[in-house]
Amino acid sequence: MRVLLTFYKIYGMKQIQYSLVMVNIWFIFFLVLSCGGSDNSLPEEEEDVKNEEEQIVDPVVGLTAKGTDKANELNVAWSNPPNIVSVEISYLQEGEDEANTVSVNVRVYTESKSSYTVKLPEYGMFRIGAVAINNYGKRSEKVTVTAAPAKEDAPPTFEIINDKLPIADPYVLYHNSKYYAYGTRINGFEVYISEDLTHWKRSESLALPPENSWGTRWFWAPEVYYVESKNRFYMFYSVDEHICVASATKPEGPFVQDERRPIVPGEKGIDTSLFIDDDGTPYLYYVRFTGGNVIWVAEMNDDLKSIKTETLTRCISAESQWERIQGTIAEGPSMLKKGDTYYLIYSANHYESKDYAVGYATASSPLGPWKKYSGNPILRRDKPAAAGLVGTGHGAPFVGADGNYRYIYHAHASTSSVGPRTSYINNLNVSEEGVITITGEPVRPVVIR
Repeated sequence: MRVLLTFYKIYGMKQIQYSLVMVNIWFIFFLVLSCGGSDNSLPEEEEDVKNEEEQIVDPVVGLTAKGTDKANELNVAWSNPPNIVSVEISYLQEGEDEANTVSVNVRVYTESKSSYTVKLPEYGMFRIGAVAINNYGKRSEKVTVTAAPAKEDAPPTFEIINDKLPIADPYVLYHNSKYYAYGTRINGFEVYISEDLTHWKRSESLALPPENSWGTRWFWAPEVYYVESKNRFYMFYSVDEHICVASATKPEGPFVQDERRPIVPGEKGIDTSLFIDDDGTPYLYYVRFTGGNVIWVAEMNDDLKSIKTETLTRCISAESQWERIQGTIAEGPSMLKKGDTYYLIYSANHYESKDYAVGYATASSPLGPWKKYSGNPILRRDKPAAAGLVGTGHGAPFVGADGNYRYIYHAHASTSSVGPRTSYINNLNVSEEGVITITGEPVRPVVIR
């Protein structure tokens, strides 16, 4: 045993020493090879870079520039050569100095075909250029084409789903470049939205769902106002022959009546219309059943949810012959102010009458007394603006995008049928002498998808 241990000590130590020597030899050998390999590959990499930089970048092919359906806009399209990362698109109006060239880089990645829409500063003939660029910044020759954009926007295309705006007692709010139309048709109130007064799209949600209101039936004649001091929209309307108000943060709603009660508890009324005078005083015009349908006005409290009953004042009743052809009815009030004159526009006769018509009265105060215009009615089936319509009335004036007044109103379905009533829009003018006229061919709104 002692002999074996002695042998191991001598022989084992030599083996370990021998192994360590061999490891050091192999390490030095690989280190030399590695260093030698690095020295040999460096010139090859530099040669690859040099070859890449010396390559010719092919230009784009099939360059086109075509006008879109928007004014002063060109869609530029092309096919990309291989191994490029971007294309520089430039434009310059014909006859301009080259220093005025405008360009933008468009990333193309691995696309075989690319396109870019150029927004031009004005109408004219332009030279469009395209330069292909590789990953090293090397550029191809410029390819150019000339083209002119459309001078005006193409008229939009619409899918018409109803050739009429199917609401009665209509009202239009113009807010933030859009028109919002509300009216009588169903329980609760819809809202239709338009940018041109002709094409209207129905909102998917009701502006006022019935469950958001006091009352369960006869939802009539909504009018919506944006009250800047409160930064809210207010809808005044009739339900179950009582007058109510609901509010919302957006013109499309949903409107909610947070206090479920009529504005005037215990008394029937319909056809509300809000007017806020220059001094900020709010007035509410509406119909009371006091010897027929009679238009009254009252000053409102600041909450816009109640009236000061002590200010109730009689305004308009049906007295003239044209107002009493069918029924003793004056209704559908709306107010506008021009200078120091207050104009109260209203409708008379039963809405089922073909002679339902529109007139107005003037005063120097929102409370009256009112003087009816001697030329009434200003809209009826025998007037040029009606253009063959019958049962024209219960509308409201509004100011359009161009700053001019218009008047929206409803008419019968036909000369033989009252319903469904549908809405139309005409120009409304106030002359220098203070005379209101409703003129022009009626706009015949349609509903689109």
